[in-house]
Amino acid sequence: MLSRFRLGTTIARTNKYHFNYFHVMIILWKADYDGDDIQRDVEKLNKLNSEVQKKLGGKIEGPYFPQDASVLYIFNVKEYEWLNKAGRIWFDEAKKANLQFVPKSYEVAVTPDEFFGK
Repeated sequence: MLSRFRLGTTIARTNKYHFNYFHVMIILWKADYDGDDIQRDVEKLNKLNSEVQKKLGGKIEGPYFPQDASVLYIFNVKEYEWLNKAGRIWFDEAKKANLQFVPKSYEVAVTPDEFFGK
């Protein structure tokens, strides 16, 4: 089963799994909310994330509402440095927009090739 994921051939065999193997890592980003109108601020956050995606590339999915945080976004990116670049843009723009989201945690997941080497 692991070989199907490592080789990226699963899509050719079946649509059961969906991988975009042009991206080598996934970042799960969670934040808590300290404001009064989460619906309005999520709309602003989506616009901000769209701007980050336009500037730096990658793919941003969300928002999702997990049990342990107020909001979750999934970033599909090619390099870890993307997170650092996105953070610089995000904090500046979030401050300007007066967004009340406080980053809580992030997790990075990579493909087996990226982890073990090719």
